[in-house]
Amino acid sequence: MSLFMRGVIATVAVSGLVLLSACGGGDDGSGKRDIEGAKDGGGKPASASPSASASASGDPGAPKLDLPEGVHVVLDGDDMTGDPEKDEVLRDHADAVNAMALAYSTGKPDVPVVHTYFQDDAGKQVQSRVKEYRAEGKLGTGTYRYYDRRVTVGKEAAAVTFCESQRDAFAKMVDTGKVVHTRPSKSDFTSGKAIMEKRGGTWVVISMAGKGGDEECAR
Repeated sequence: MSLFMRGVIATVAVSGLVLLSACGGGDDGSGKRDIEGAKDGGGKPASASPSASASASGDPGAPKLDLPEGVHVVLDGDDMTGDPEKDEVLRDHADAVNAMALAYSTGKPDVPVVHTYFQDDAGKQVQSRVKEYRAEGKLGTGTYRYYDRRVTVGKEAAAVTFCESQRDAFAKMVDTGKVVHTRPSKSDFTSGKAIMEKRGGTWVVISMAGKGGDEECAR
């Protein structure tokens, strides 16, 4: 099961991503609309997944992430839009994914980079889910793929929708180091949505939601 879905499976209806629409509210004439879920921290939080090395965004100012051997995050290189603001959101979303990877692959969510990129409801959920996973004697390992990322920027927040594949990602048992391989299934694919706000020059995740086993994300 996707690490992203571990954070939302108890809160998202099986009908799918109905709780966070791309944008809501009216237009103030600037061409930007409100992002639903931004002002209240989102209401339906979730967790995300593991990554590879320094910064997935390629931003020299981004935090360095030293992930355990065997843990990788792969993001499509063609999801940049050419719009400076949207691409900034996507770069910070990529770094947030890497921060989540660090948390799940080490079982340590209380590190500065995780607190930087996951705040409010999303931050609380990340802390609890990673600790629960570690208490089960598990860490994340393998390759986590993100693709079809799309961003909508509103007046006060942004929304990033995406697909995630964990077909090549597995749990690793802490006591033995054994990797628990699973059979490929449609549950390997998740569609997700992250609500982000810009704080202190960084776009941070404040809420997430997702749909596991989404065939539209299958590849």
